[in-house]
Amino acid sequence: MSTMTDAQGIVRRAPFSPAWPPAGEQAPIEETGLTAAEIIRALKQRKMLLVIMFAVLYALVLATTTAVWKWIPGFTADALLELRRPQEDPLMPAEALVAPNIMDLLVQTEAMRIKRPDILQDVLSLPEVKATNFYKWYGSFDKAVEDLKDLIRVSPVPDTMLISLSLTCRDRDEAVLIVKKLAERATQSYRDEAGYRGQQALEDLKRTRDAVKRELEQRQRELEDFRKGTDVGAIETEIATLGQKIADQNWAVNSYAARKAELQAQLEIVGGRDPRQLPITPEDRVIVEADPLLRLYRQQVESLDIRMNAAKNHTIGENNRFMKELKAQRDGYYERERARREELMDDLRERRVQSVREELARVQAVLGTLLEQLRTYEARLTDVDRARVKYEAKVKEEERIQKNLEGIEETLTQLQHASSSEQRRARLTVVQEPKRPVWPSRPNLPVYLGGGLLLSLLGAVGFVFLRELTDKYVRTPIDVARHGRLSVLGCIPALDDEEAQVEEIEKATRQAPHSLVAEAFRQVRANLLFSGPHESQRSVLITSPGPGNGKTATAINLAVTLAQAGERVLLIDCNFRRPGLRRAFPELRPEGLSNILVGQGKAEELIHQSSVPNLDLLGSGPMPPTPWELLGSRYMQELIALVKSKYDRVLLDGPPALLVSDALVLARLVDGVILVAQASENTKGALRRAREQLLRINARVQGAILNGVRAQPGGYYREQYREFYEYGAEETIPPELPGTFNSGTSDPK
Repeated sequence: MSTMTDAQGIVRRAPFSPAWPPAGEQAPIEETGLTAAEIIRALKQRKMLLVIMFAVLYALVLATTTAVWKWIPGFTADALLELRRPQEDPLMPAEALVAPNIMDLLVQTEAMRIKRPDILQDVLSLPEVKATNFYKWYGSFDKAVEDLKDLIRVSPVPDTMLISLSLTCRDRDEAVLIVKKLAERATQSYRDEAGYRGQQALEDLKRTRDAVKRELEQRQRELEDFRKGTDVGAIETEIATLGQKIADQNWAVNSYAARKAELQAQLEIVGGRDPRQLPITPEDRVIVEADPLLRLYRQQVESLDIRMNAAKNHTIGENNRFMKELKAQRDGYYERERARREELMDDLRERRVQSVREELARVQAVLGTLLEQLRTYEARLTDVDRARVKYEAKVKEEERIQKNLEGIEETLTQLQHASSSEQRRARLTVVQEPKRPVWPSRPNLPVYLGGGLLLSLLGAVGFVFLRELTDKYVRTPIDVARHGRLSVLGCIPALDDEEAQVEEIEKATRQAPHSLVAEAFRQVRANLLFSGPHESQRSVLITSPGPGNGKTATAINLAVTLAQAGERVLLIDCNFRRPGLRRAFPELRPEGLSNILVGQGKAEELIHQSSVPNLDLLGSGPMPPTPWELLGSRYMQELIALVKSKYDRVLLDGPPALLVSDALVLARLVDGVILVAQASENTKGALRRAREQLLRINARVQGAILNGVRAQPGGYYREQYREFYEYGAEETIPPELPGTFNSGTSDPK
């Protein structure tokens, strides 16, 4: 894969829309992680570094393996122990035999017991073991015991009754000696402890049985005493009776509580008011009207009313003395009747309030008595229920102890039967003595060399990727797209790798139009023409992050290729501080852009027609005092508008964007900006800052050109050089034809 192909792929991934993006916007560049192709490219590009690092790392592996083999080898001695299953007794039931899963647990347990400190201490205390270099190297008994516990390897052999015991030492004879003594001490310890453990277990079980018997007897005595002190049979009957009494008492309490609430409500109604304001019921009114004195007064009033009506019938007037006496008597009796009625009614009201209070006091007294009886019943029920629970707990505890005693008796019987036969015990024996090793087990050559090979390869690959990720310079189009977030318009190869005779890069498209460099500029021209509408790129500023990035050479060659394509092109040198156009075109006049901007000349007079058809040039002119003021003036805008009306394309060779502000001023006046980056010289940060500065002033950045790309492994121009010149080696142009193609008037097909 070539650089040119990579650049085209990047342009395809980030195409410009048919309508040119708004000012300050850039076609989006998708920023992703390393793809598989990029990983392969990085490995191929740095394959020499990969090989060197792999060789260095693997040499270290070989040196380490050799050093271990020579100075600190390890010899492993192995022994096998077997825990044999107890022999079956025909008189014992099948369920009393040791189950296979139990035997597996026993094997694992015995394997772990071999590494007990007492066994290791006994082995290291032997005179022959103390005489070994293994023991002498530690110089401390405790340290030797601690390290031996870590160095010894004991593990059950799967699906067998075997236990593997091994140790690795620098001396093969010492390894055999220590493993042999460990195996002997482990089997002897097992035999000694087997009988002791059986007898000890039997004695412990008997003591446990006696203790359980004593506890059972104690529980039985407590239960008998409880039965004597409590009528257990009457507990349930008493609980039922108390429950019924409590239910009846609760009903009575609720009834009196409701009556109390009713009386309290009545008392609140009548007790807080004036008795004269209480209403009179019809019954009260009948009682009042039945009073004899009240009836006498009412009869007198009625009698006087009859006499007054009779006097009126005899034409006695109201003012008659007799009539006045009758009327006075009648009013007197009427007033007495009213006063008597009021007196009787007030008395009835007072008696009603007093009756409610007396009834409320009586109800409260009865309710208090009922509550006291209810609490007595409930306390008694609690005591009886507690006694029942206590009795049931004692019965259950007696049953539990009885069952426990039965289980202990059964286990004791089995253990006594098992201890009666020595053959029924499991036995730990040595089935394979340790043999003197012939070859060292350390270093393990397949592991050391094979694992070292893999680790060396991984380490070399990791170092290559570390170098790739920490490289701060722009070297490939992928770096431009990922870190600069720019579309790549093309890549220009370095002249050192060019097979054609090109002395200066500025003259590549004119002196060697069939070279790979010239073809690269034509690729840039094609990408530029198809990156957007023609009207939106009539005027283009070519700048770079810093000096010496090849922007002038790029501007010249791009202008030549555009002119060769039939466009009328004007190339303007806008770099007042370091003009470069006159070095490529010595015939260019010293007057130029600065003279036009200060009014000392006209564009028609100072524009120079070059030897390349369709290409005109305008030099920078003398250095003005304030270049940025001239470049940002109204005259510069008018000049660009004027030349755009006369030329198909106007290219401006500007100063570096990060050094001076002239490039930023020019970027606001043109249709687009092209950034030129020098491979292996421009940093990724500088390229990114240049793009950000241009976008900050709303300039249209059309893309970037990577200059000075060298042929290197991984695809960048290495293969394309060969294919390009092999493809162009065939004679496609008859030698007798005029050299019009070499003159630069048209592109070679």
